[in-house]
Amino acid sequence: MKTSTLYLCLVFLCITFSANAQQKDGKITKRQDSTAIKKEQDKEYLEKRLLIITAQEKAVLRIEVSKINEKLEKGEITKEEAEREKKRAAILAAANIEYRMAKTKREMLTDYYIQEGGSFIRFGEIFDTRKIKKRPLKYDKRTYSDIVFALGLNNAIQDGKSLNDSDYKVGGSRFFELGITWRTRVFKNHNFVRFKYGLSLQYNNLKPTGNRTFVDNGDVTSLEEFPNDLRRSKIRMTNLVVPIYFEFGPSNKKQTDYYVRYNTREKFKIGIGGYAGFNLAVKQKLRYKENGDRVDQEIRRNYNTNNFIYGIAGYIGWDDLSLYCKYDLSPIFKSPNAKQRNISLGVRLDVF
Repeated sequence: MKTSTLYLCLVFLCITFSANAQQKDGKITKRQDSTAIKKEQDKEYLEKRLLIITAQEKAVLRIEVSKINEKLEKGEITKEEAEREKKRAAILAAANIEYRMAKTKREMLTDYYIQEGGSFIRFGEIFDTRKIKKRPLKYDKRTYSDIVFALGLNNAIQDGKSLNDSDYKVGGSRFFELGITWRTRVFKNHNFVRFKYGLSLQYNNLKPTGNRTFVDNGDVTSLEEFPNDLRRSKIRMTNLVVPIYFEFGPSNKKQTDYYVRYNTREKFKIGIGGYAGFNLAVKQKLRYKENGDRVDQEIRRNYNTNNFIYGIAGYIGWDDLSLYCKYDLSPIFKSPNAKQRNISLGVRLDVF
């Protein structure tokens, strides 16, 4: 009985050992397969990088050779000097190809991105003045920055008046906006919703109809006839605001073994939000003739305008360009002046 039990235990141990060995062999085979696939992918990537880098350096070399030929044609250098410069440019191009490929391999081995400044020159030996800053290449970048330009028509919504009866010229009143914004992806695994925020300077111009100017009469600001024939009359309000939007729309996704990135190039987008900030300055510009002389006058005064600015805004567009509208919820002038609220319509460019 004991002998039978011993035999059974030995058989069980042999079967278990054999199964574990097969499992380990299977894992080793899979690991070897994945390693081989990774090596093949790295090889293909390096071959593509070599082609791209070579093409770029050849393009630079062609430009340098063209410049040398121009100098030769103008007689600024001799034929022998031209040949020496061409040879030097060719050596530099070859050195740059070698260096950039080595940099690519270092980045692949260390998973570090190498940011540089300075110059790299090699003529027989290496003169390296690069300042290398090693920082990890961020795999998933969720926040991107944009420079914002916007311009278009400006006017004011006045109580009891339509835009047709406005005190301001529709075509002559304009706005301009310049700022910086950041876009942060809201959800982890897709970029359809972005939270957008930043800082902008808004310039809102209003041109009165007729031969009128803004006059500050104590607490009341009114439009009054000007005694001379006006060539130009406008008031400009400069605001510093913080815009906040929720932006919606599809995006392009690029994913490699080293990083994942999203962008909205050639994609539809819509943004809804608002802004709040401060009125930095108010300036009225006048141009007229007096006694045969042209007079340009700038009057810097508050004109009873509100210091705190807030409103709603939105845009809809494709790629970098959008149709843009903003509307101040805060009145332009303080009470007891009649309520007027600035409204703007134009185009917006988000460059990133």
